[in-house]
Amino acid sequence: MENSIQLKRGRPPINNQVIRVGGAIALPPLLREHGVDAEALIAEVGLQAGAFDHPDNVIPFAKLGELAHLAAERTGLPDLGLRACMQTGLVMLGTVGYLVANSATVGAGLTSLQSYLHLHDEGAAPYFQLEGKLAILGYEVLEPDLPGAEQIVFGALAIAANLLREICGTGFALREVNLAYRAPSDTSAFAAHFAAPLRFDADRNAVVFDAALLGRPIAGANTLLRDFLASQLRDKERIGDKNIAKDRIQRVMRTLLATGCIGQDEVARAFGMNRRTFARRLQDNGTTFRELLDAVRYDASRGLLRGSAVSLEDVANRLGYSDVTAFARAFRRWSGSSPAVWRRQHVAAI
Repeated sequence: MENSIQLKRGRPPINNQVIRVGGAIALPPLLREHGVDAEALIAEVGLQAGAFDHPDNVIPFAKLGELAHLAAERTGLPDLGLRACMQTGLVMLGTVGYLVANSATVGAGLTSLQSYLHLHDEGAAPYFQLEGKLAILGYEVLEPDLPGAEQIVFGALAIAANLLREICGTGFALREVNLAYRAPSDTSAFAAHFAAPLRFDADRNAVVFDAALLGRPIAGANTLLRDFLASQLRDKERIGDKNIAKDRIQRVMRTLLATGCIGQDEVARAFGMNRRTFARRLQDNGTTFRELLDAVRYDASRGLLRGSAVSLEDVANRLGYSDVTAFARAFRRWSGSSPAVWRRQHVAAI
């Protein structure tokens, strides 16, 4: 029943999405360091031998997840994704990374990251939001059932911490790290890399820092280079953009869901349209806002239920429901079972 629901909602299969390998460029050397034949494992998942030879190469997002999943098993490292990205900085994020580094302020750089990272990473949604005096930089894999999703998230948050250290400069420190996964038996590598309190079984994947830093100018930023890079990325985004693809809409919706602003007006504004025009565009694509919202909420809820022990109350709140009853009713409509039953049936698959 789950597959039929996903097909009805129209989310493109994750194996159609690609990711630039720059963020994971250190994975093959890490495998060799731990006695695993990296080339053989890369071939085993169906990737070409030179897939990781250059950071600008792109591979299917699902293949990266499969590779990370098998790599964690073969090395015995449940934190492999983190370890593979502990030295990865802005330069490995390509054009988007250079744009962030040349933004006027930390806040402007993170806004650019949220706006353009999908051009390099189609399988996830980054988000950036404020919570009082705190700023949140998060990352959500769009396909909750993807093998290796937790390793990709561990790596993404490691990169997020490095990115913030680069653009915030001297004295930067994280306030907290949230992970929507169960804690591995040994969390020492997480503690060492993030140097901040860790909260596993959280309702999001994010790093938390002081919002006061958002106005800090980025040292060495070049205005002319920033404008050029932004122009290049806008042009790339416009290619083939006559009809807005469903996967792009859902990626934006997943970002807005994470920030708590998931109304139709907010989504329409994200695409520079009013509510009525946006609804017509969706109708032209054979879908509705409600169908896409259901798909996004269903994906997000399955990720939280499967990967962590977060309470149903927190899941409901995270998805924008007024209470657990409303969430449970919707989840039963999507999956055919209650959230509690679904969790018990699927948690063993972690």
